Amino acid sequence: MSITGHEPLPQKGVLSRHRREIAIFAIALVAAIAFSYPFLVHQQTPMARPGIVGWGGVALNEVVKTTPNNPSSKVFPGQKATDFEYLVQVLSSRGLNAVRVSWDPSCTSPTGTIGASYDASQVSSAIKIASYYNFWIILDNHGYDDPFSSPTCWLNFWSGVTSQFKNSYSRIIWEPENEPCYGGSGCNPAYNNTACSNALRCVSYLSREYQAMINQTRKQGDTHSIVVQSVCSYGCSFCHSGSGDCPAAIDGFPNVTDTSGNIFLSLHSYMDYSYYSSKWNNSTAVSVADGFYQTVLAATQRYGWPALNTEGGADPLCTTCAPDTVLSGSAGYSKTTFHFIQTLTNLYDSNNPQRINWLWWPAGDWTDTTESPLGALDCGGSPQGWGCLLKSLPT
Repeated sequence: MSITGHEPLPQKGVLSRHRREIAIFAIALVAAIAFSYPFLVHQQTPMARPGIVGWGGVALNEVVKTTPNNPSSKVFPGQKATDFEYLVQVLSSRGLNAVRVSWDPSCTSPTGTIGASYDASQVSSAIKIASYYNFWIILDNHGYDDPFSSPTCWLNFWSGVTSQFKNSYSRIIWEPENEPCYGGSGCNPAYNNTACSNALRCVSYLSREYQAMINQTRKQGDTHSIVVQSVCSYGCSFCHSGSGDCPAAIDGFPNVTDTSGNIFLSLHSYMDYSYYSSKWNNSTAVSVADGFYQTVLAATQRYGWPALNTEGGADPLCTTCAPDTVLSGSAGYSKTTFHFIQTLTNLYDSNNPQRINWLWWPAGDWTDTTESPLGALDCGGSPQGWGCLLKSLPT
């Protein structure tokens, strides 16, 4: 980041020698500090945020789906709770206060990762339920390459969403893109990205696209927070692991400004068995968790925005590959990956002066691990879902 220079002291005037020396010393001190800590020069001043902690993975259409054993609805008297409301009830009983709701992107393919299309009436219902429980609701366009392959469609889509719901509820958070995939290490090359050619150029390109979305949203009069996602959430070439657990991953975050001061940085965090299989143990799990934690801390300092890491979990990113697998499938886990996510949760929860915000994955009725609408939070099975075992601080 460039360093802003300083004009020389004016030669005219009646400054005494003593005052001149003090002034020169002060300027030199400021310049030295700026040189040593360049991120301070352009650091944002974000608004104070409350703690935001919860779970994601719930599909948008779960606001209209009901599993037979669900409890009664508190939002709609006389009805059973939908799968979405049931999840919010469980999260609320555990002292959490946030839920991430996802849909498949309409501008790009592949679709079907979540199994729900965008539906404005379902968004309205989700917001109504979140409002009743005083929950933060992260609205997630669960795509991978929209800003790269379909930027105009992507911006037009979000223009309609933010325009319609900008005045509906104060605790909405927009998540324009799930995991931006630029074609780098660990990122599926099948995605059609012709906008940029390498990691640094693609982060620069992505910064401009996020900035366009932010500017568009603020011109509508909307001041809700917006999540800006690191390219290392899907796969990046900054780290050997293709993930975000090394110091160089700080360069994977888009750099944006916001007149409202309402931006969150996000880095999705998993321990991939395919990369760590030769050293698959708790010691490695602790090291990987600390790597993600340090990247997030460094990013909040450089870019000046707080973190809201909207996804992470105990999935080893394969079906039954890990030798210590406890539960298989998309909501499954191994002993080592559970140690990883518990360590990362502890680091985030104990961070000072404020905990680092997180939402883990997945809850939802679509997973292939359990038939419960709670996903990894299903405590009725044997063994239980890893979300039932996870220890975290309430909000």
